[in-house]
Amino acid sequence: MKKLLSFLFGLSVLFCQAEEKILARVGIITDTHVMPDIKSCIPLEKAFRVFKKAGVDMIVHCGDAASSHKEKAYQNYRATFNKVFPQKKPVELFAFAGHDRVGIESYEKAWPLFKKRMEIKHEPYSKTYLAGYIFLTAPQNTNWKIYEKQIADACRETPGKPVFLIDHVPALNTCYYSKTWGNASTRRVLDKYPQIVQLSGHVHGTFKNEQNIWQGNFTAVNAGCCGESYSGFLVGTAPERTRADEALIMEISKNKLVFRRYDLAAGPEGKEYKPDQPWVVPMPFDPAAAPYTAAKRKLIPPEEFPANAGLAVKPDRIPCDHLELVIPEIQSREGAFIYDIRISRKNAAGRWEPFVRQEIFGAYNQAPGKRKKFRSHKLSAGYFEPGKNYKIDVAPVNYFYTAGKAVSVEFKMPERIQYPVLFESKDPMKDCRFVADRKGDKEIPVKNGFYQHKAWFARLLFPDAAKLWAGPRKARFRLTIDMHTIQPEIKYRWFIALSNVAYPHYPFLRITTPPGDSGSHRIVVDFAKPRADHVYHLYVAQGDPGQIRFNYIKVEKLP
Repeated sequence: MKKLLSFLFGLSVLFCQAEEKILARVGIITDTHVMPDIKSCIPLEKAFRVFKKAGVDMIVHCGDAASSHKEKAYQNYRATFNKVFPQKKPVELFAFAGHDRVGIESYEKAWPLFKKRMEIKHEPYSKTYLAGYIFLTAPQNTNWKIYEKQIADACRETPGKPVFLIDHVPALNTCYYSKTWGNASTRRVLDKYPQIVQLSGHVHGTFKNEQNIWQGNFTAVNAGCCGESYSGFLVGTAPERTRADEALIMEISKNKLVFRRYDLAAGPEGKEYKPDQPWVVPMPFDPAAAPYTAAKRKLIPPEEFPANAGLAVKPDRIPCDHLELVIPEIQSREGAFIYDIRISRKNAAGRWEPFVRQEIFGAYNQAPGKRKKFRSHKLSAGYFEPGKNYKIDVAPVNYFYTAGKAVSVEFKMPERIQYPVLFESKDPMKDCRFVADRKGDKEIPVKNGFYQHKAWFARLLFPDAAKLWAGPRKARFRLTIDMHTIQPEIKYRWFIALSNVAYPHYPFLRITTPPGDSGSHRIVVDFAKPRADHVYHLYVAQGDPGQIRFNYIKVEKLP
């Protein structure tokens, strides 16, 4: 079945790639975050050179051109563009976004300065024609009446043709990470207009993740980022950040759009990523024929471990500080997007009881020949009790969250190192306060044993926090939390983090909570303080209304 689907997919790609006159080429970048140091423009210059070689007619930037509103940063951007395009210059369009007003009092005051310093030819809301197609820009500080009117007008003006919308924030629950960082109002508007092709940034993703193109009632493409780091969201673990130097080229033809992906870090001049598998969008848009819908992607078979694959668990020493979980890395071309890790313990009745869920990224963003044979994942000894029996199940999961068959290992936990306990509570809902908002002091109500969490932000306050977290820079701690969350399956999920008590908060160790009813689950994080003056509370951020219960908390001092 898998071979048949691959063959059919190959035929569809060949059919869509049949020779057709290209009417225009558009370079797409986003989140360049340039700074006053000219070195920050190195990936940007690479992108421009790729665009110049391809002969693009237009370059669109989907927002956050600079990290903050610094005149020197914009001078660097403009100097880099003029260096690569000294004479014949492509048209430029920009989505005005949040970072380009950081340091300025308001969007309204920042835009004229941004426009002047970047030598922008259009207004925040603009309409530009290219080869008979309409390109719209919209700022992040959106006026929804203006936003929808320009979209409706453009769709009426060019019926049957795609209308390209250059936004910063993707529509909610379209491309990767837009379930958390997407915009619900944008989604409500764009769902009415099937002609729209939304080009966005903001989430700092990578186009090596196939979720970065999406089709439903319209088409959405996220350009990832150029010269910045990306991470994502993982249940139970804090994802490591990885640098992405990436750019897209969109080829517009009468009957299709082709999105070619360029990895700017692959050699001095960059390299097209999967040149035999560009994203091909048939036009005019037909939801039944759209290749990147959730329904069609559910048909893509999951990745599978080899028949003889197994897991291994190795203590780092005896008594141990952590265990090393060894996972065979999927070696297929697509690889595993994530590995879903479930840990169970034997209860008094002798049955396996799940109590830990973690996700880690697979090597999907590496070429098969460059992947290691095995993936090593560190599990803190804080998850386990000496002498108890445990089982770990690991399943490979593809881009669209279809899981392959899991492999398992059972083991008895050896002796572990015991560290000094700074704080321990078997009833954190009594011993700690859970308050709403970033700075507020309003306690969140409890019903049926759960906090009824409705705010966008909440903080669990540790007693005598200044004393608890005292220590120099790089002082190390282990935080253990047993918690139970109940959240809607398809809406925003929370992330938990440690956040500095003093404003600004500097939240770090962002860990996504499981969807639905999680049951009681454990999270253990070992970390070092990035700054000596940091004092922490537990931060519960973003997400939709739901219920949360803290069952146990412990803080240990690590050497």
